[in-house]
Amino acid sequence: MVDVIHVHEDDWGMRNLYPLTVRAEVEQDVANAAAAAEENRDPSGFGFTAMYMAKAPSSDYTDVGLTLEAAERELAPILPRVRQFNATIGAAMRSEERDPYGSYEDDAWCFGLGPHCYLKLDAKGALVSNIWFDLNTDERAAVDRLRKAIEAINGLVPSVIADYFLDFSGPVSEASVLDSYFAELADRRRDAEQAMLEYRTRHEQRAPQLGIIRKLLTIFGGNR
Repeated sequence: MVDVIHVHEDDWGMRNLYPLTVRAEVEQDVANAAAAAEENRDPSGFGFTAMYMAKAPSSDYTDVGLTLEAAERELAPILPRVRQFNATIGAAMRSEERDPYGSYEDDAWCFGLGPHCYLKLDAKGALVSNIWFDLNTDERAAVDRLRKAIEAINGLVPSVIADYFLDFSGPVSEASVLDSYFAELADRRRDAEQAMLEYRTRHEQRAPQLGIIRKLLTIFGGNR
């Protein structure tokens, strides 16, 4: 079990669960984000010329009364709770440097195996407000445990996935949605690995340009 999960700030809230009651809003916003990405894609193929800000739906888990206690009761048997959770710039992930604008939580409601597999609850008093997660591994046990965690939340409150990296949304309870979603996650990871390999091959005589590699991973939704 890990003591801390430390993620890049760019991953915050990119893969989400929301109550199914806001499905139409969520699906529209994911579609708007995908359209903006195409319109603002940099001619170089790396990154974007303008940023789209995802819009929070009109309702969250506080409105349906989901408590932290109830969520923990379902999640803890699937993924261990990790209380220390950090989200910062990349430099603060690779050193002892502290990001003055980063998020450092010592009593987080995060359940996971590490930065490659976790589900994060944002708290509002005794209630859950938002839920977001990430998966950056093909390890079967980790994939299965995250899927069970998502299904457990859906068992408490019918929910919809909103993934802004994959331009994907859909209700968890529909049989084909999770199958399609996890298959697409795996495909994008393989795409990212291949893109990184090709980039490194073309630039093997140069020092790695971490910023460009980071953009590749963001575009393809791979390991970060």
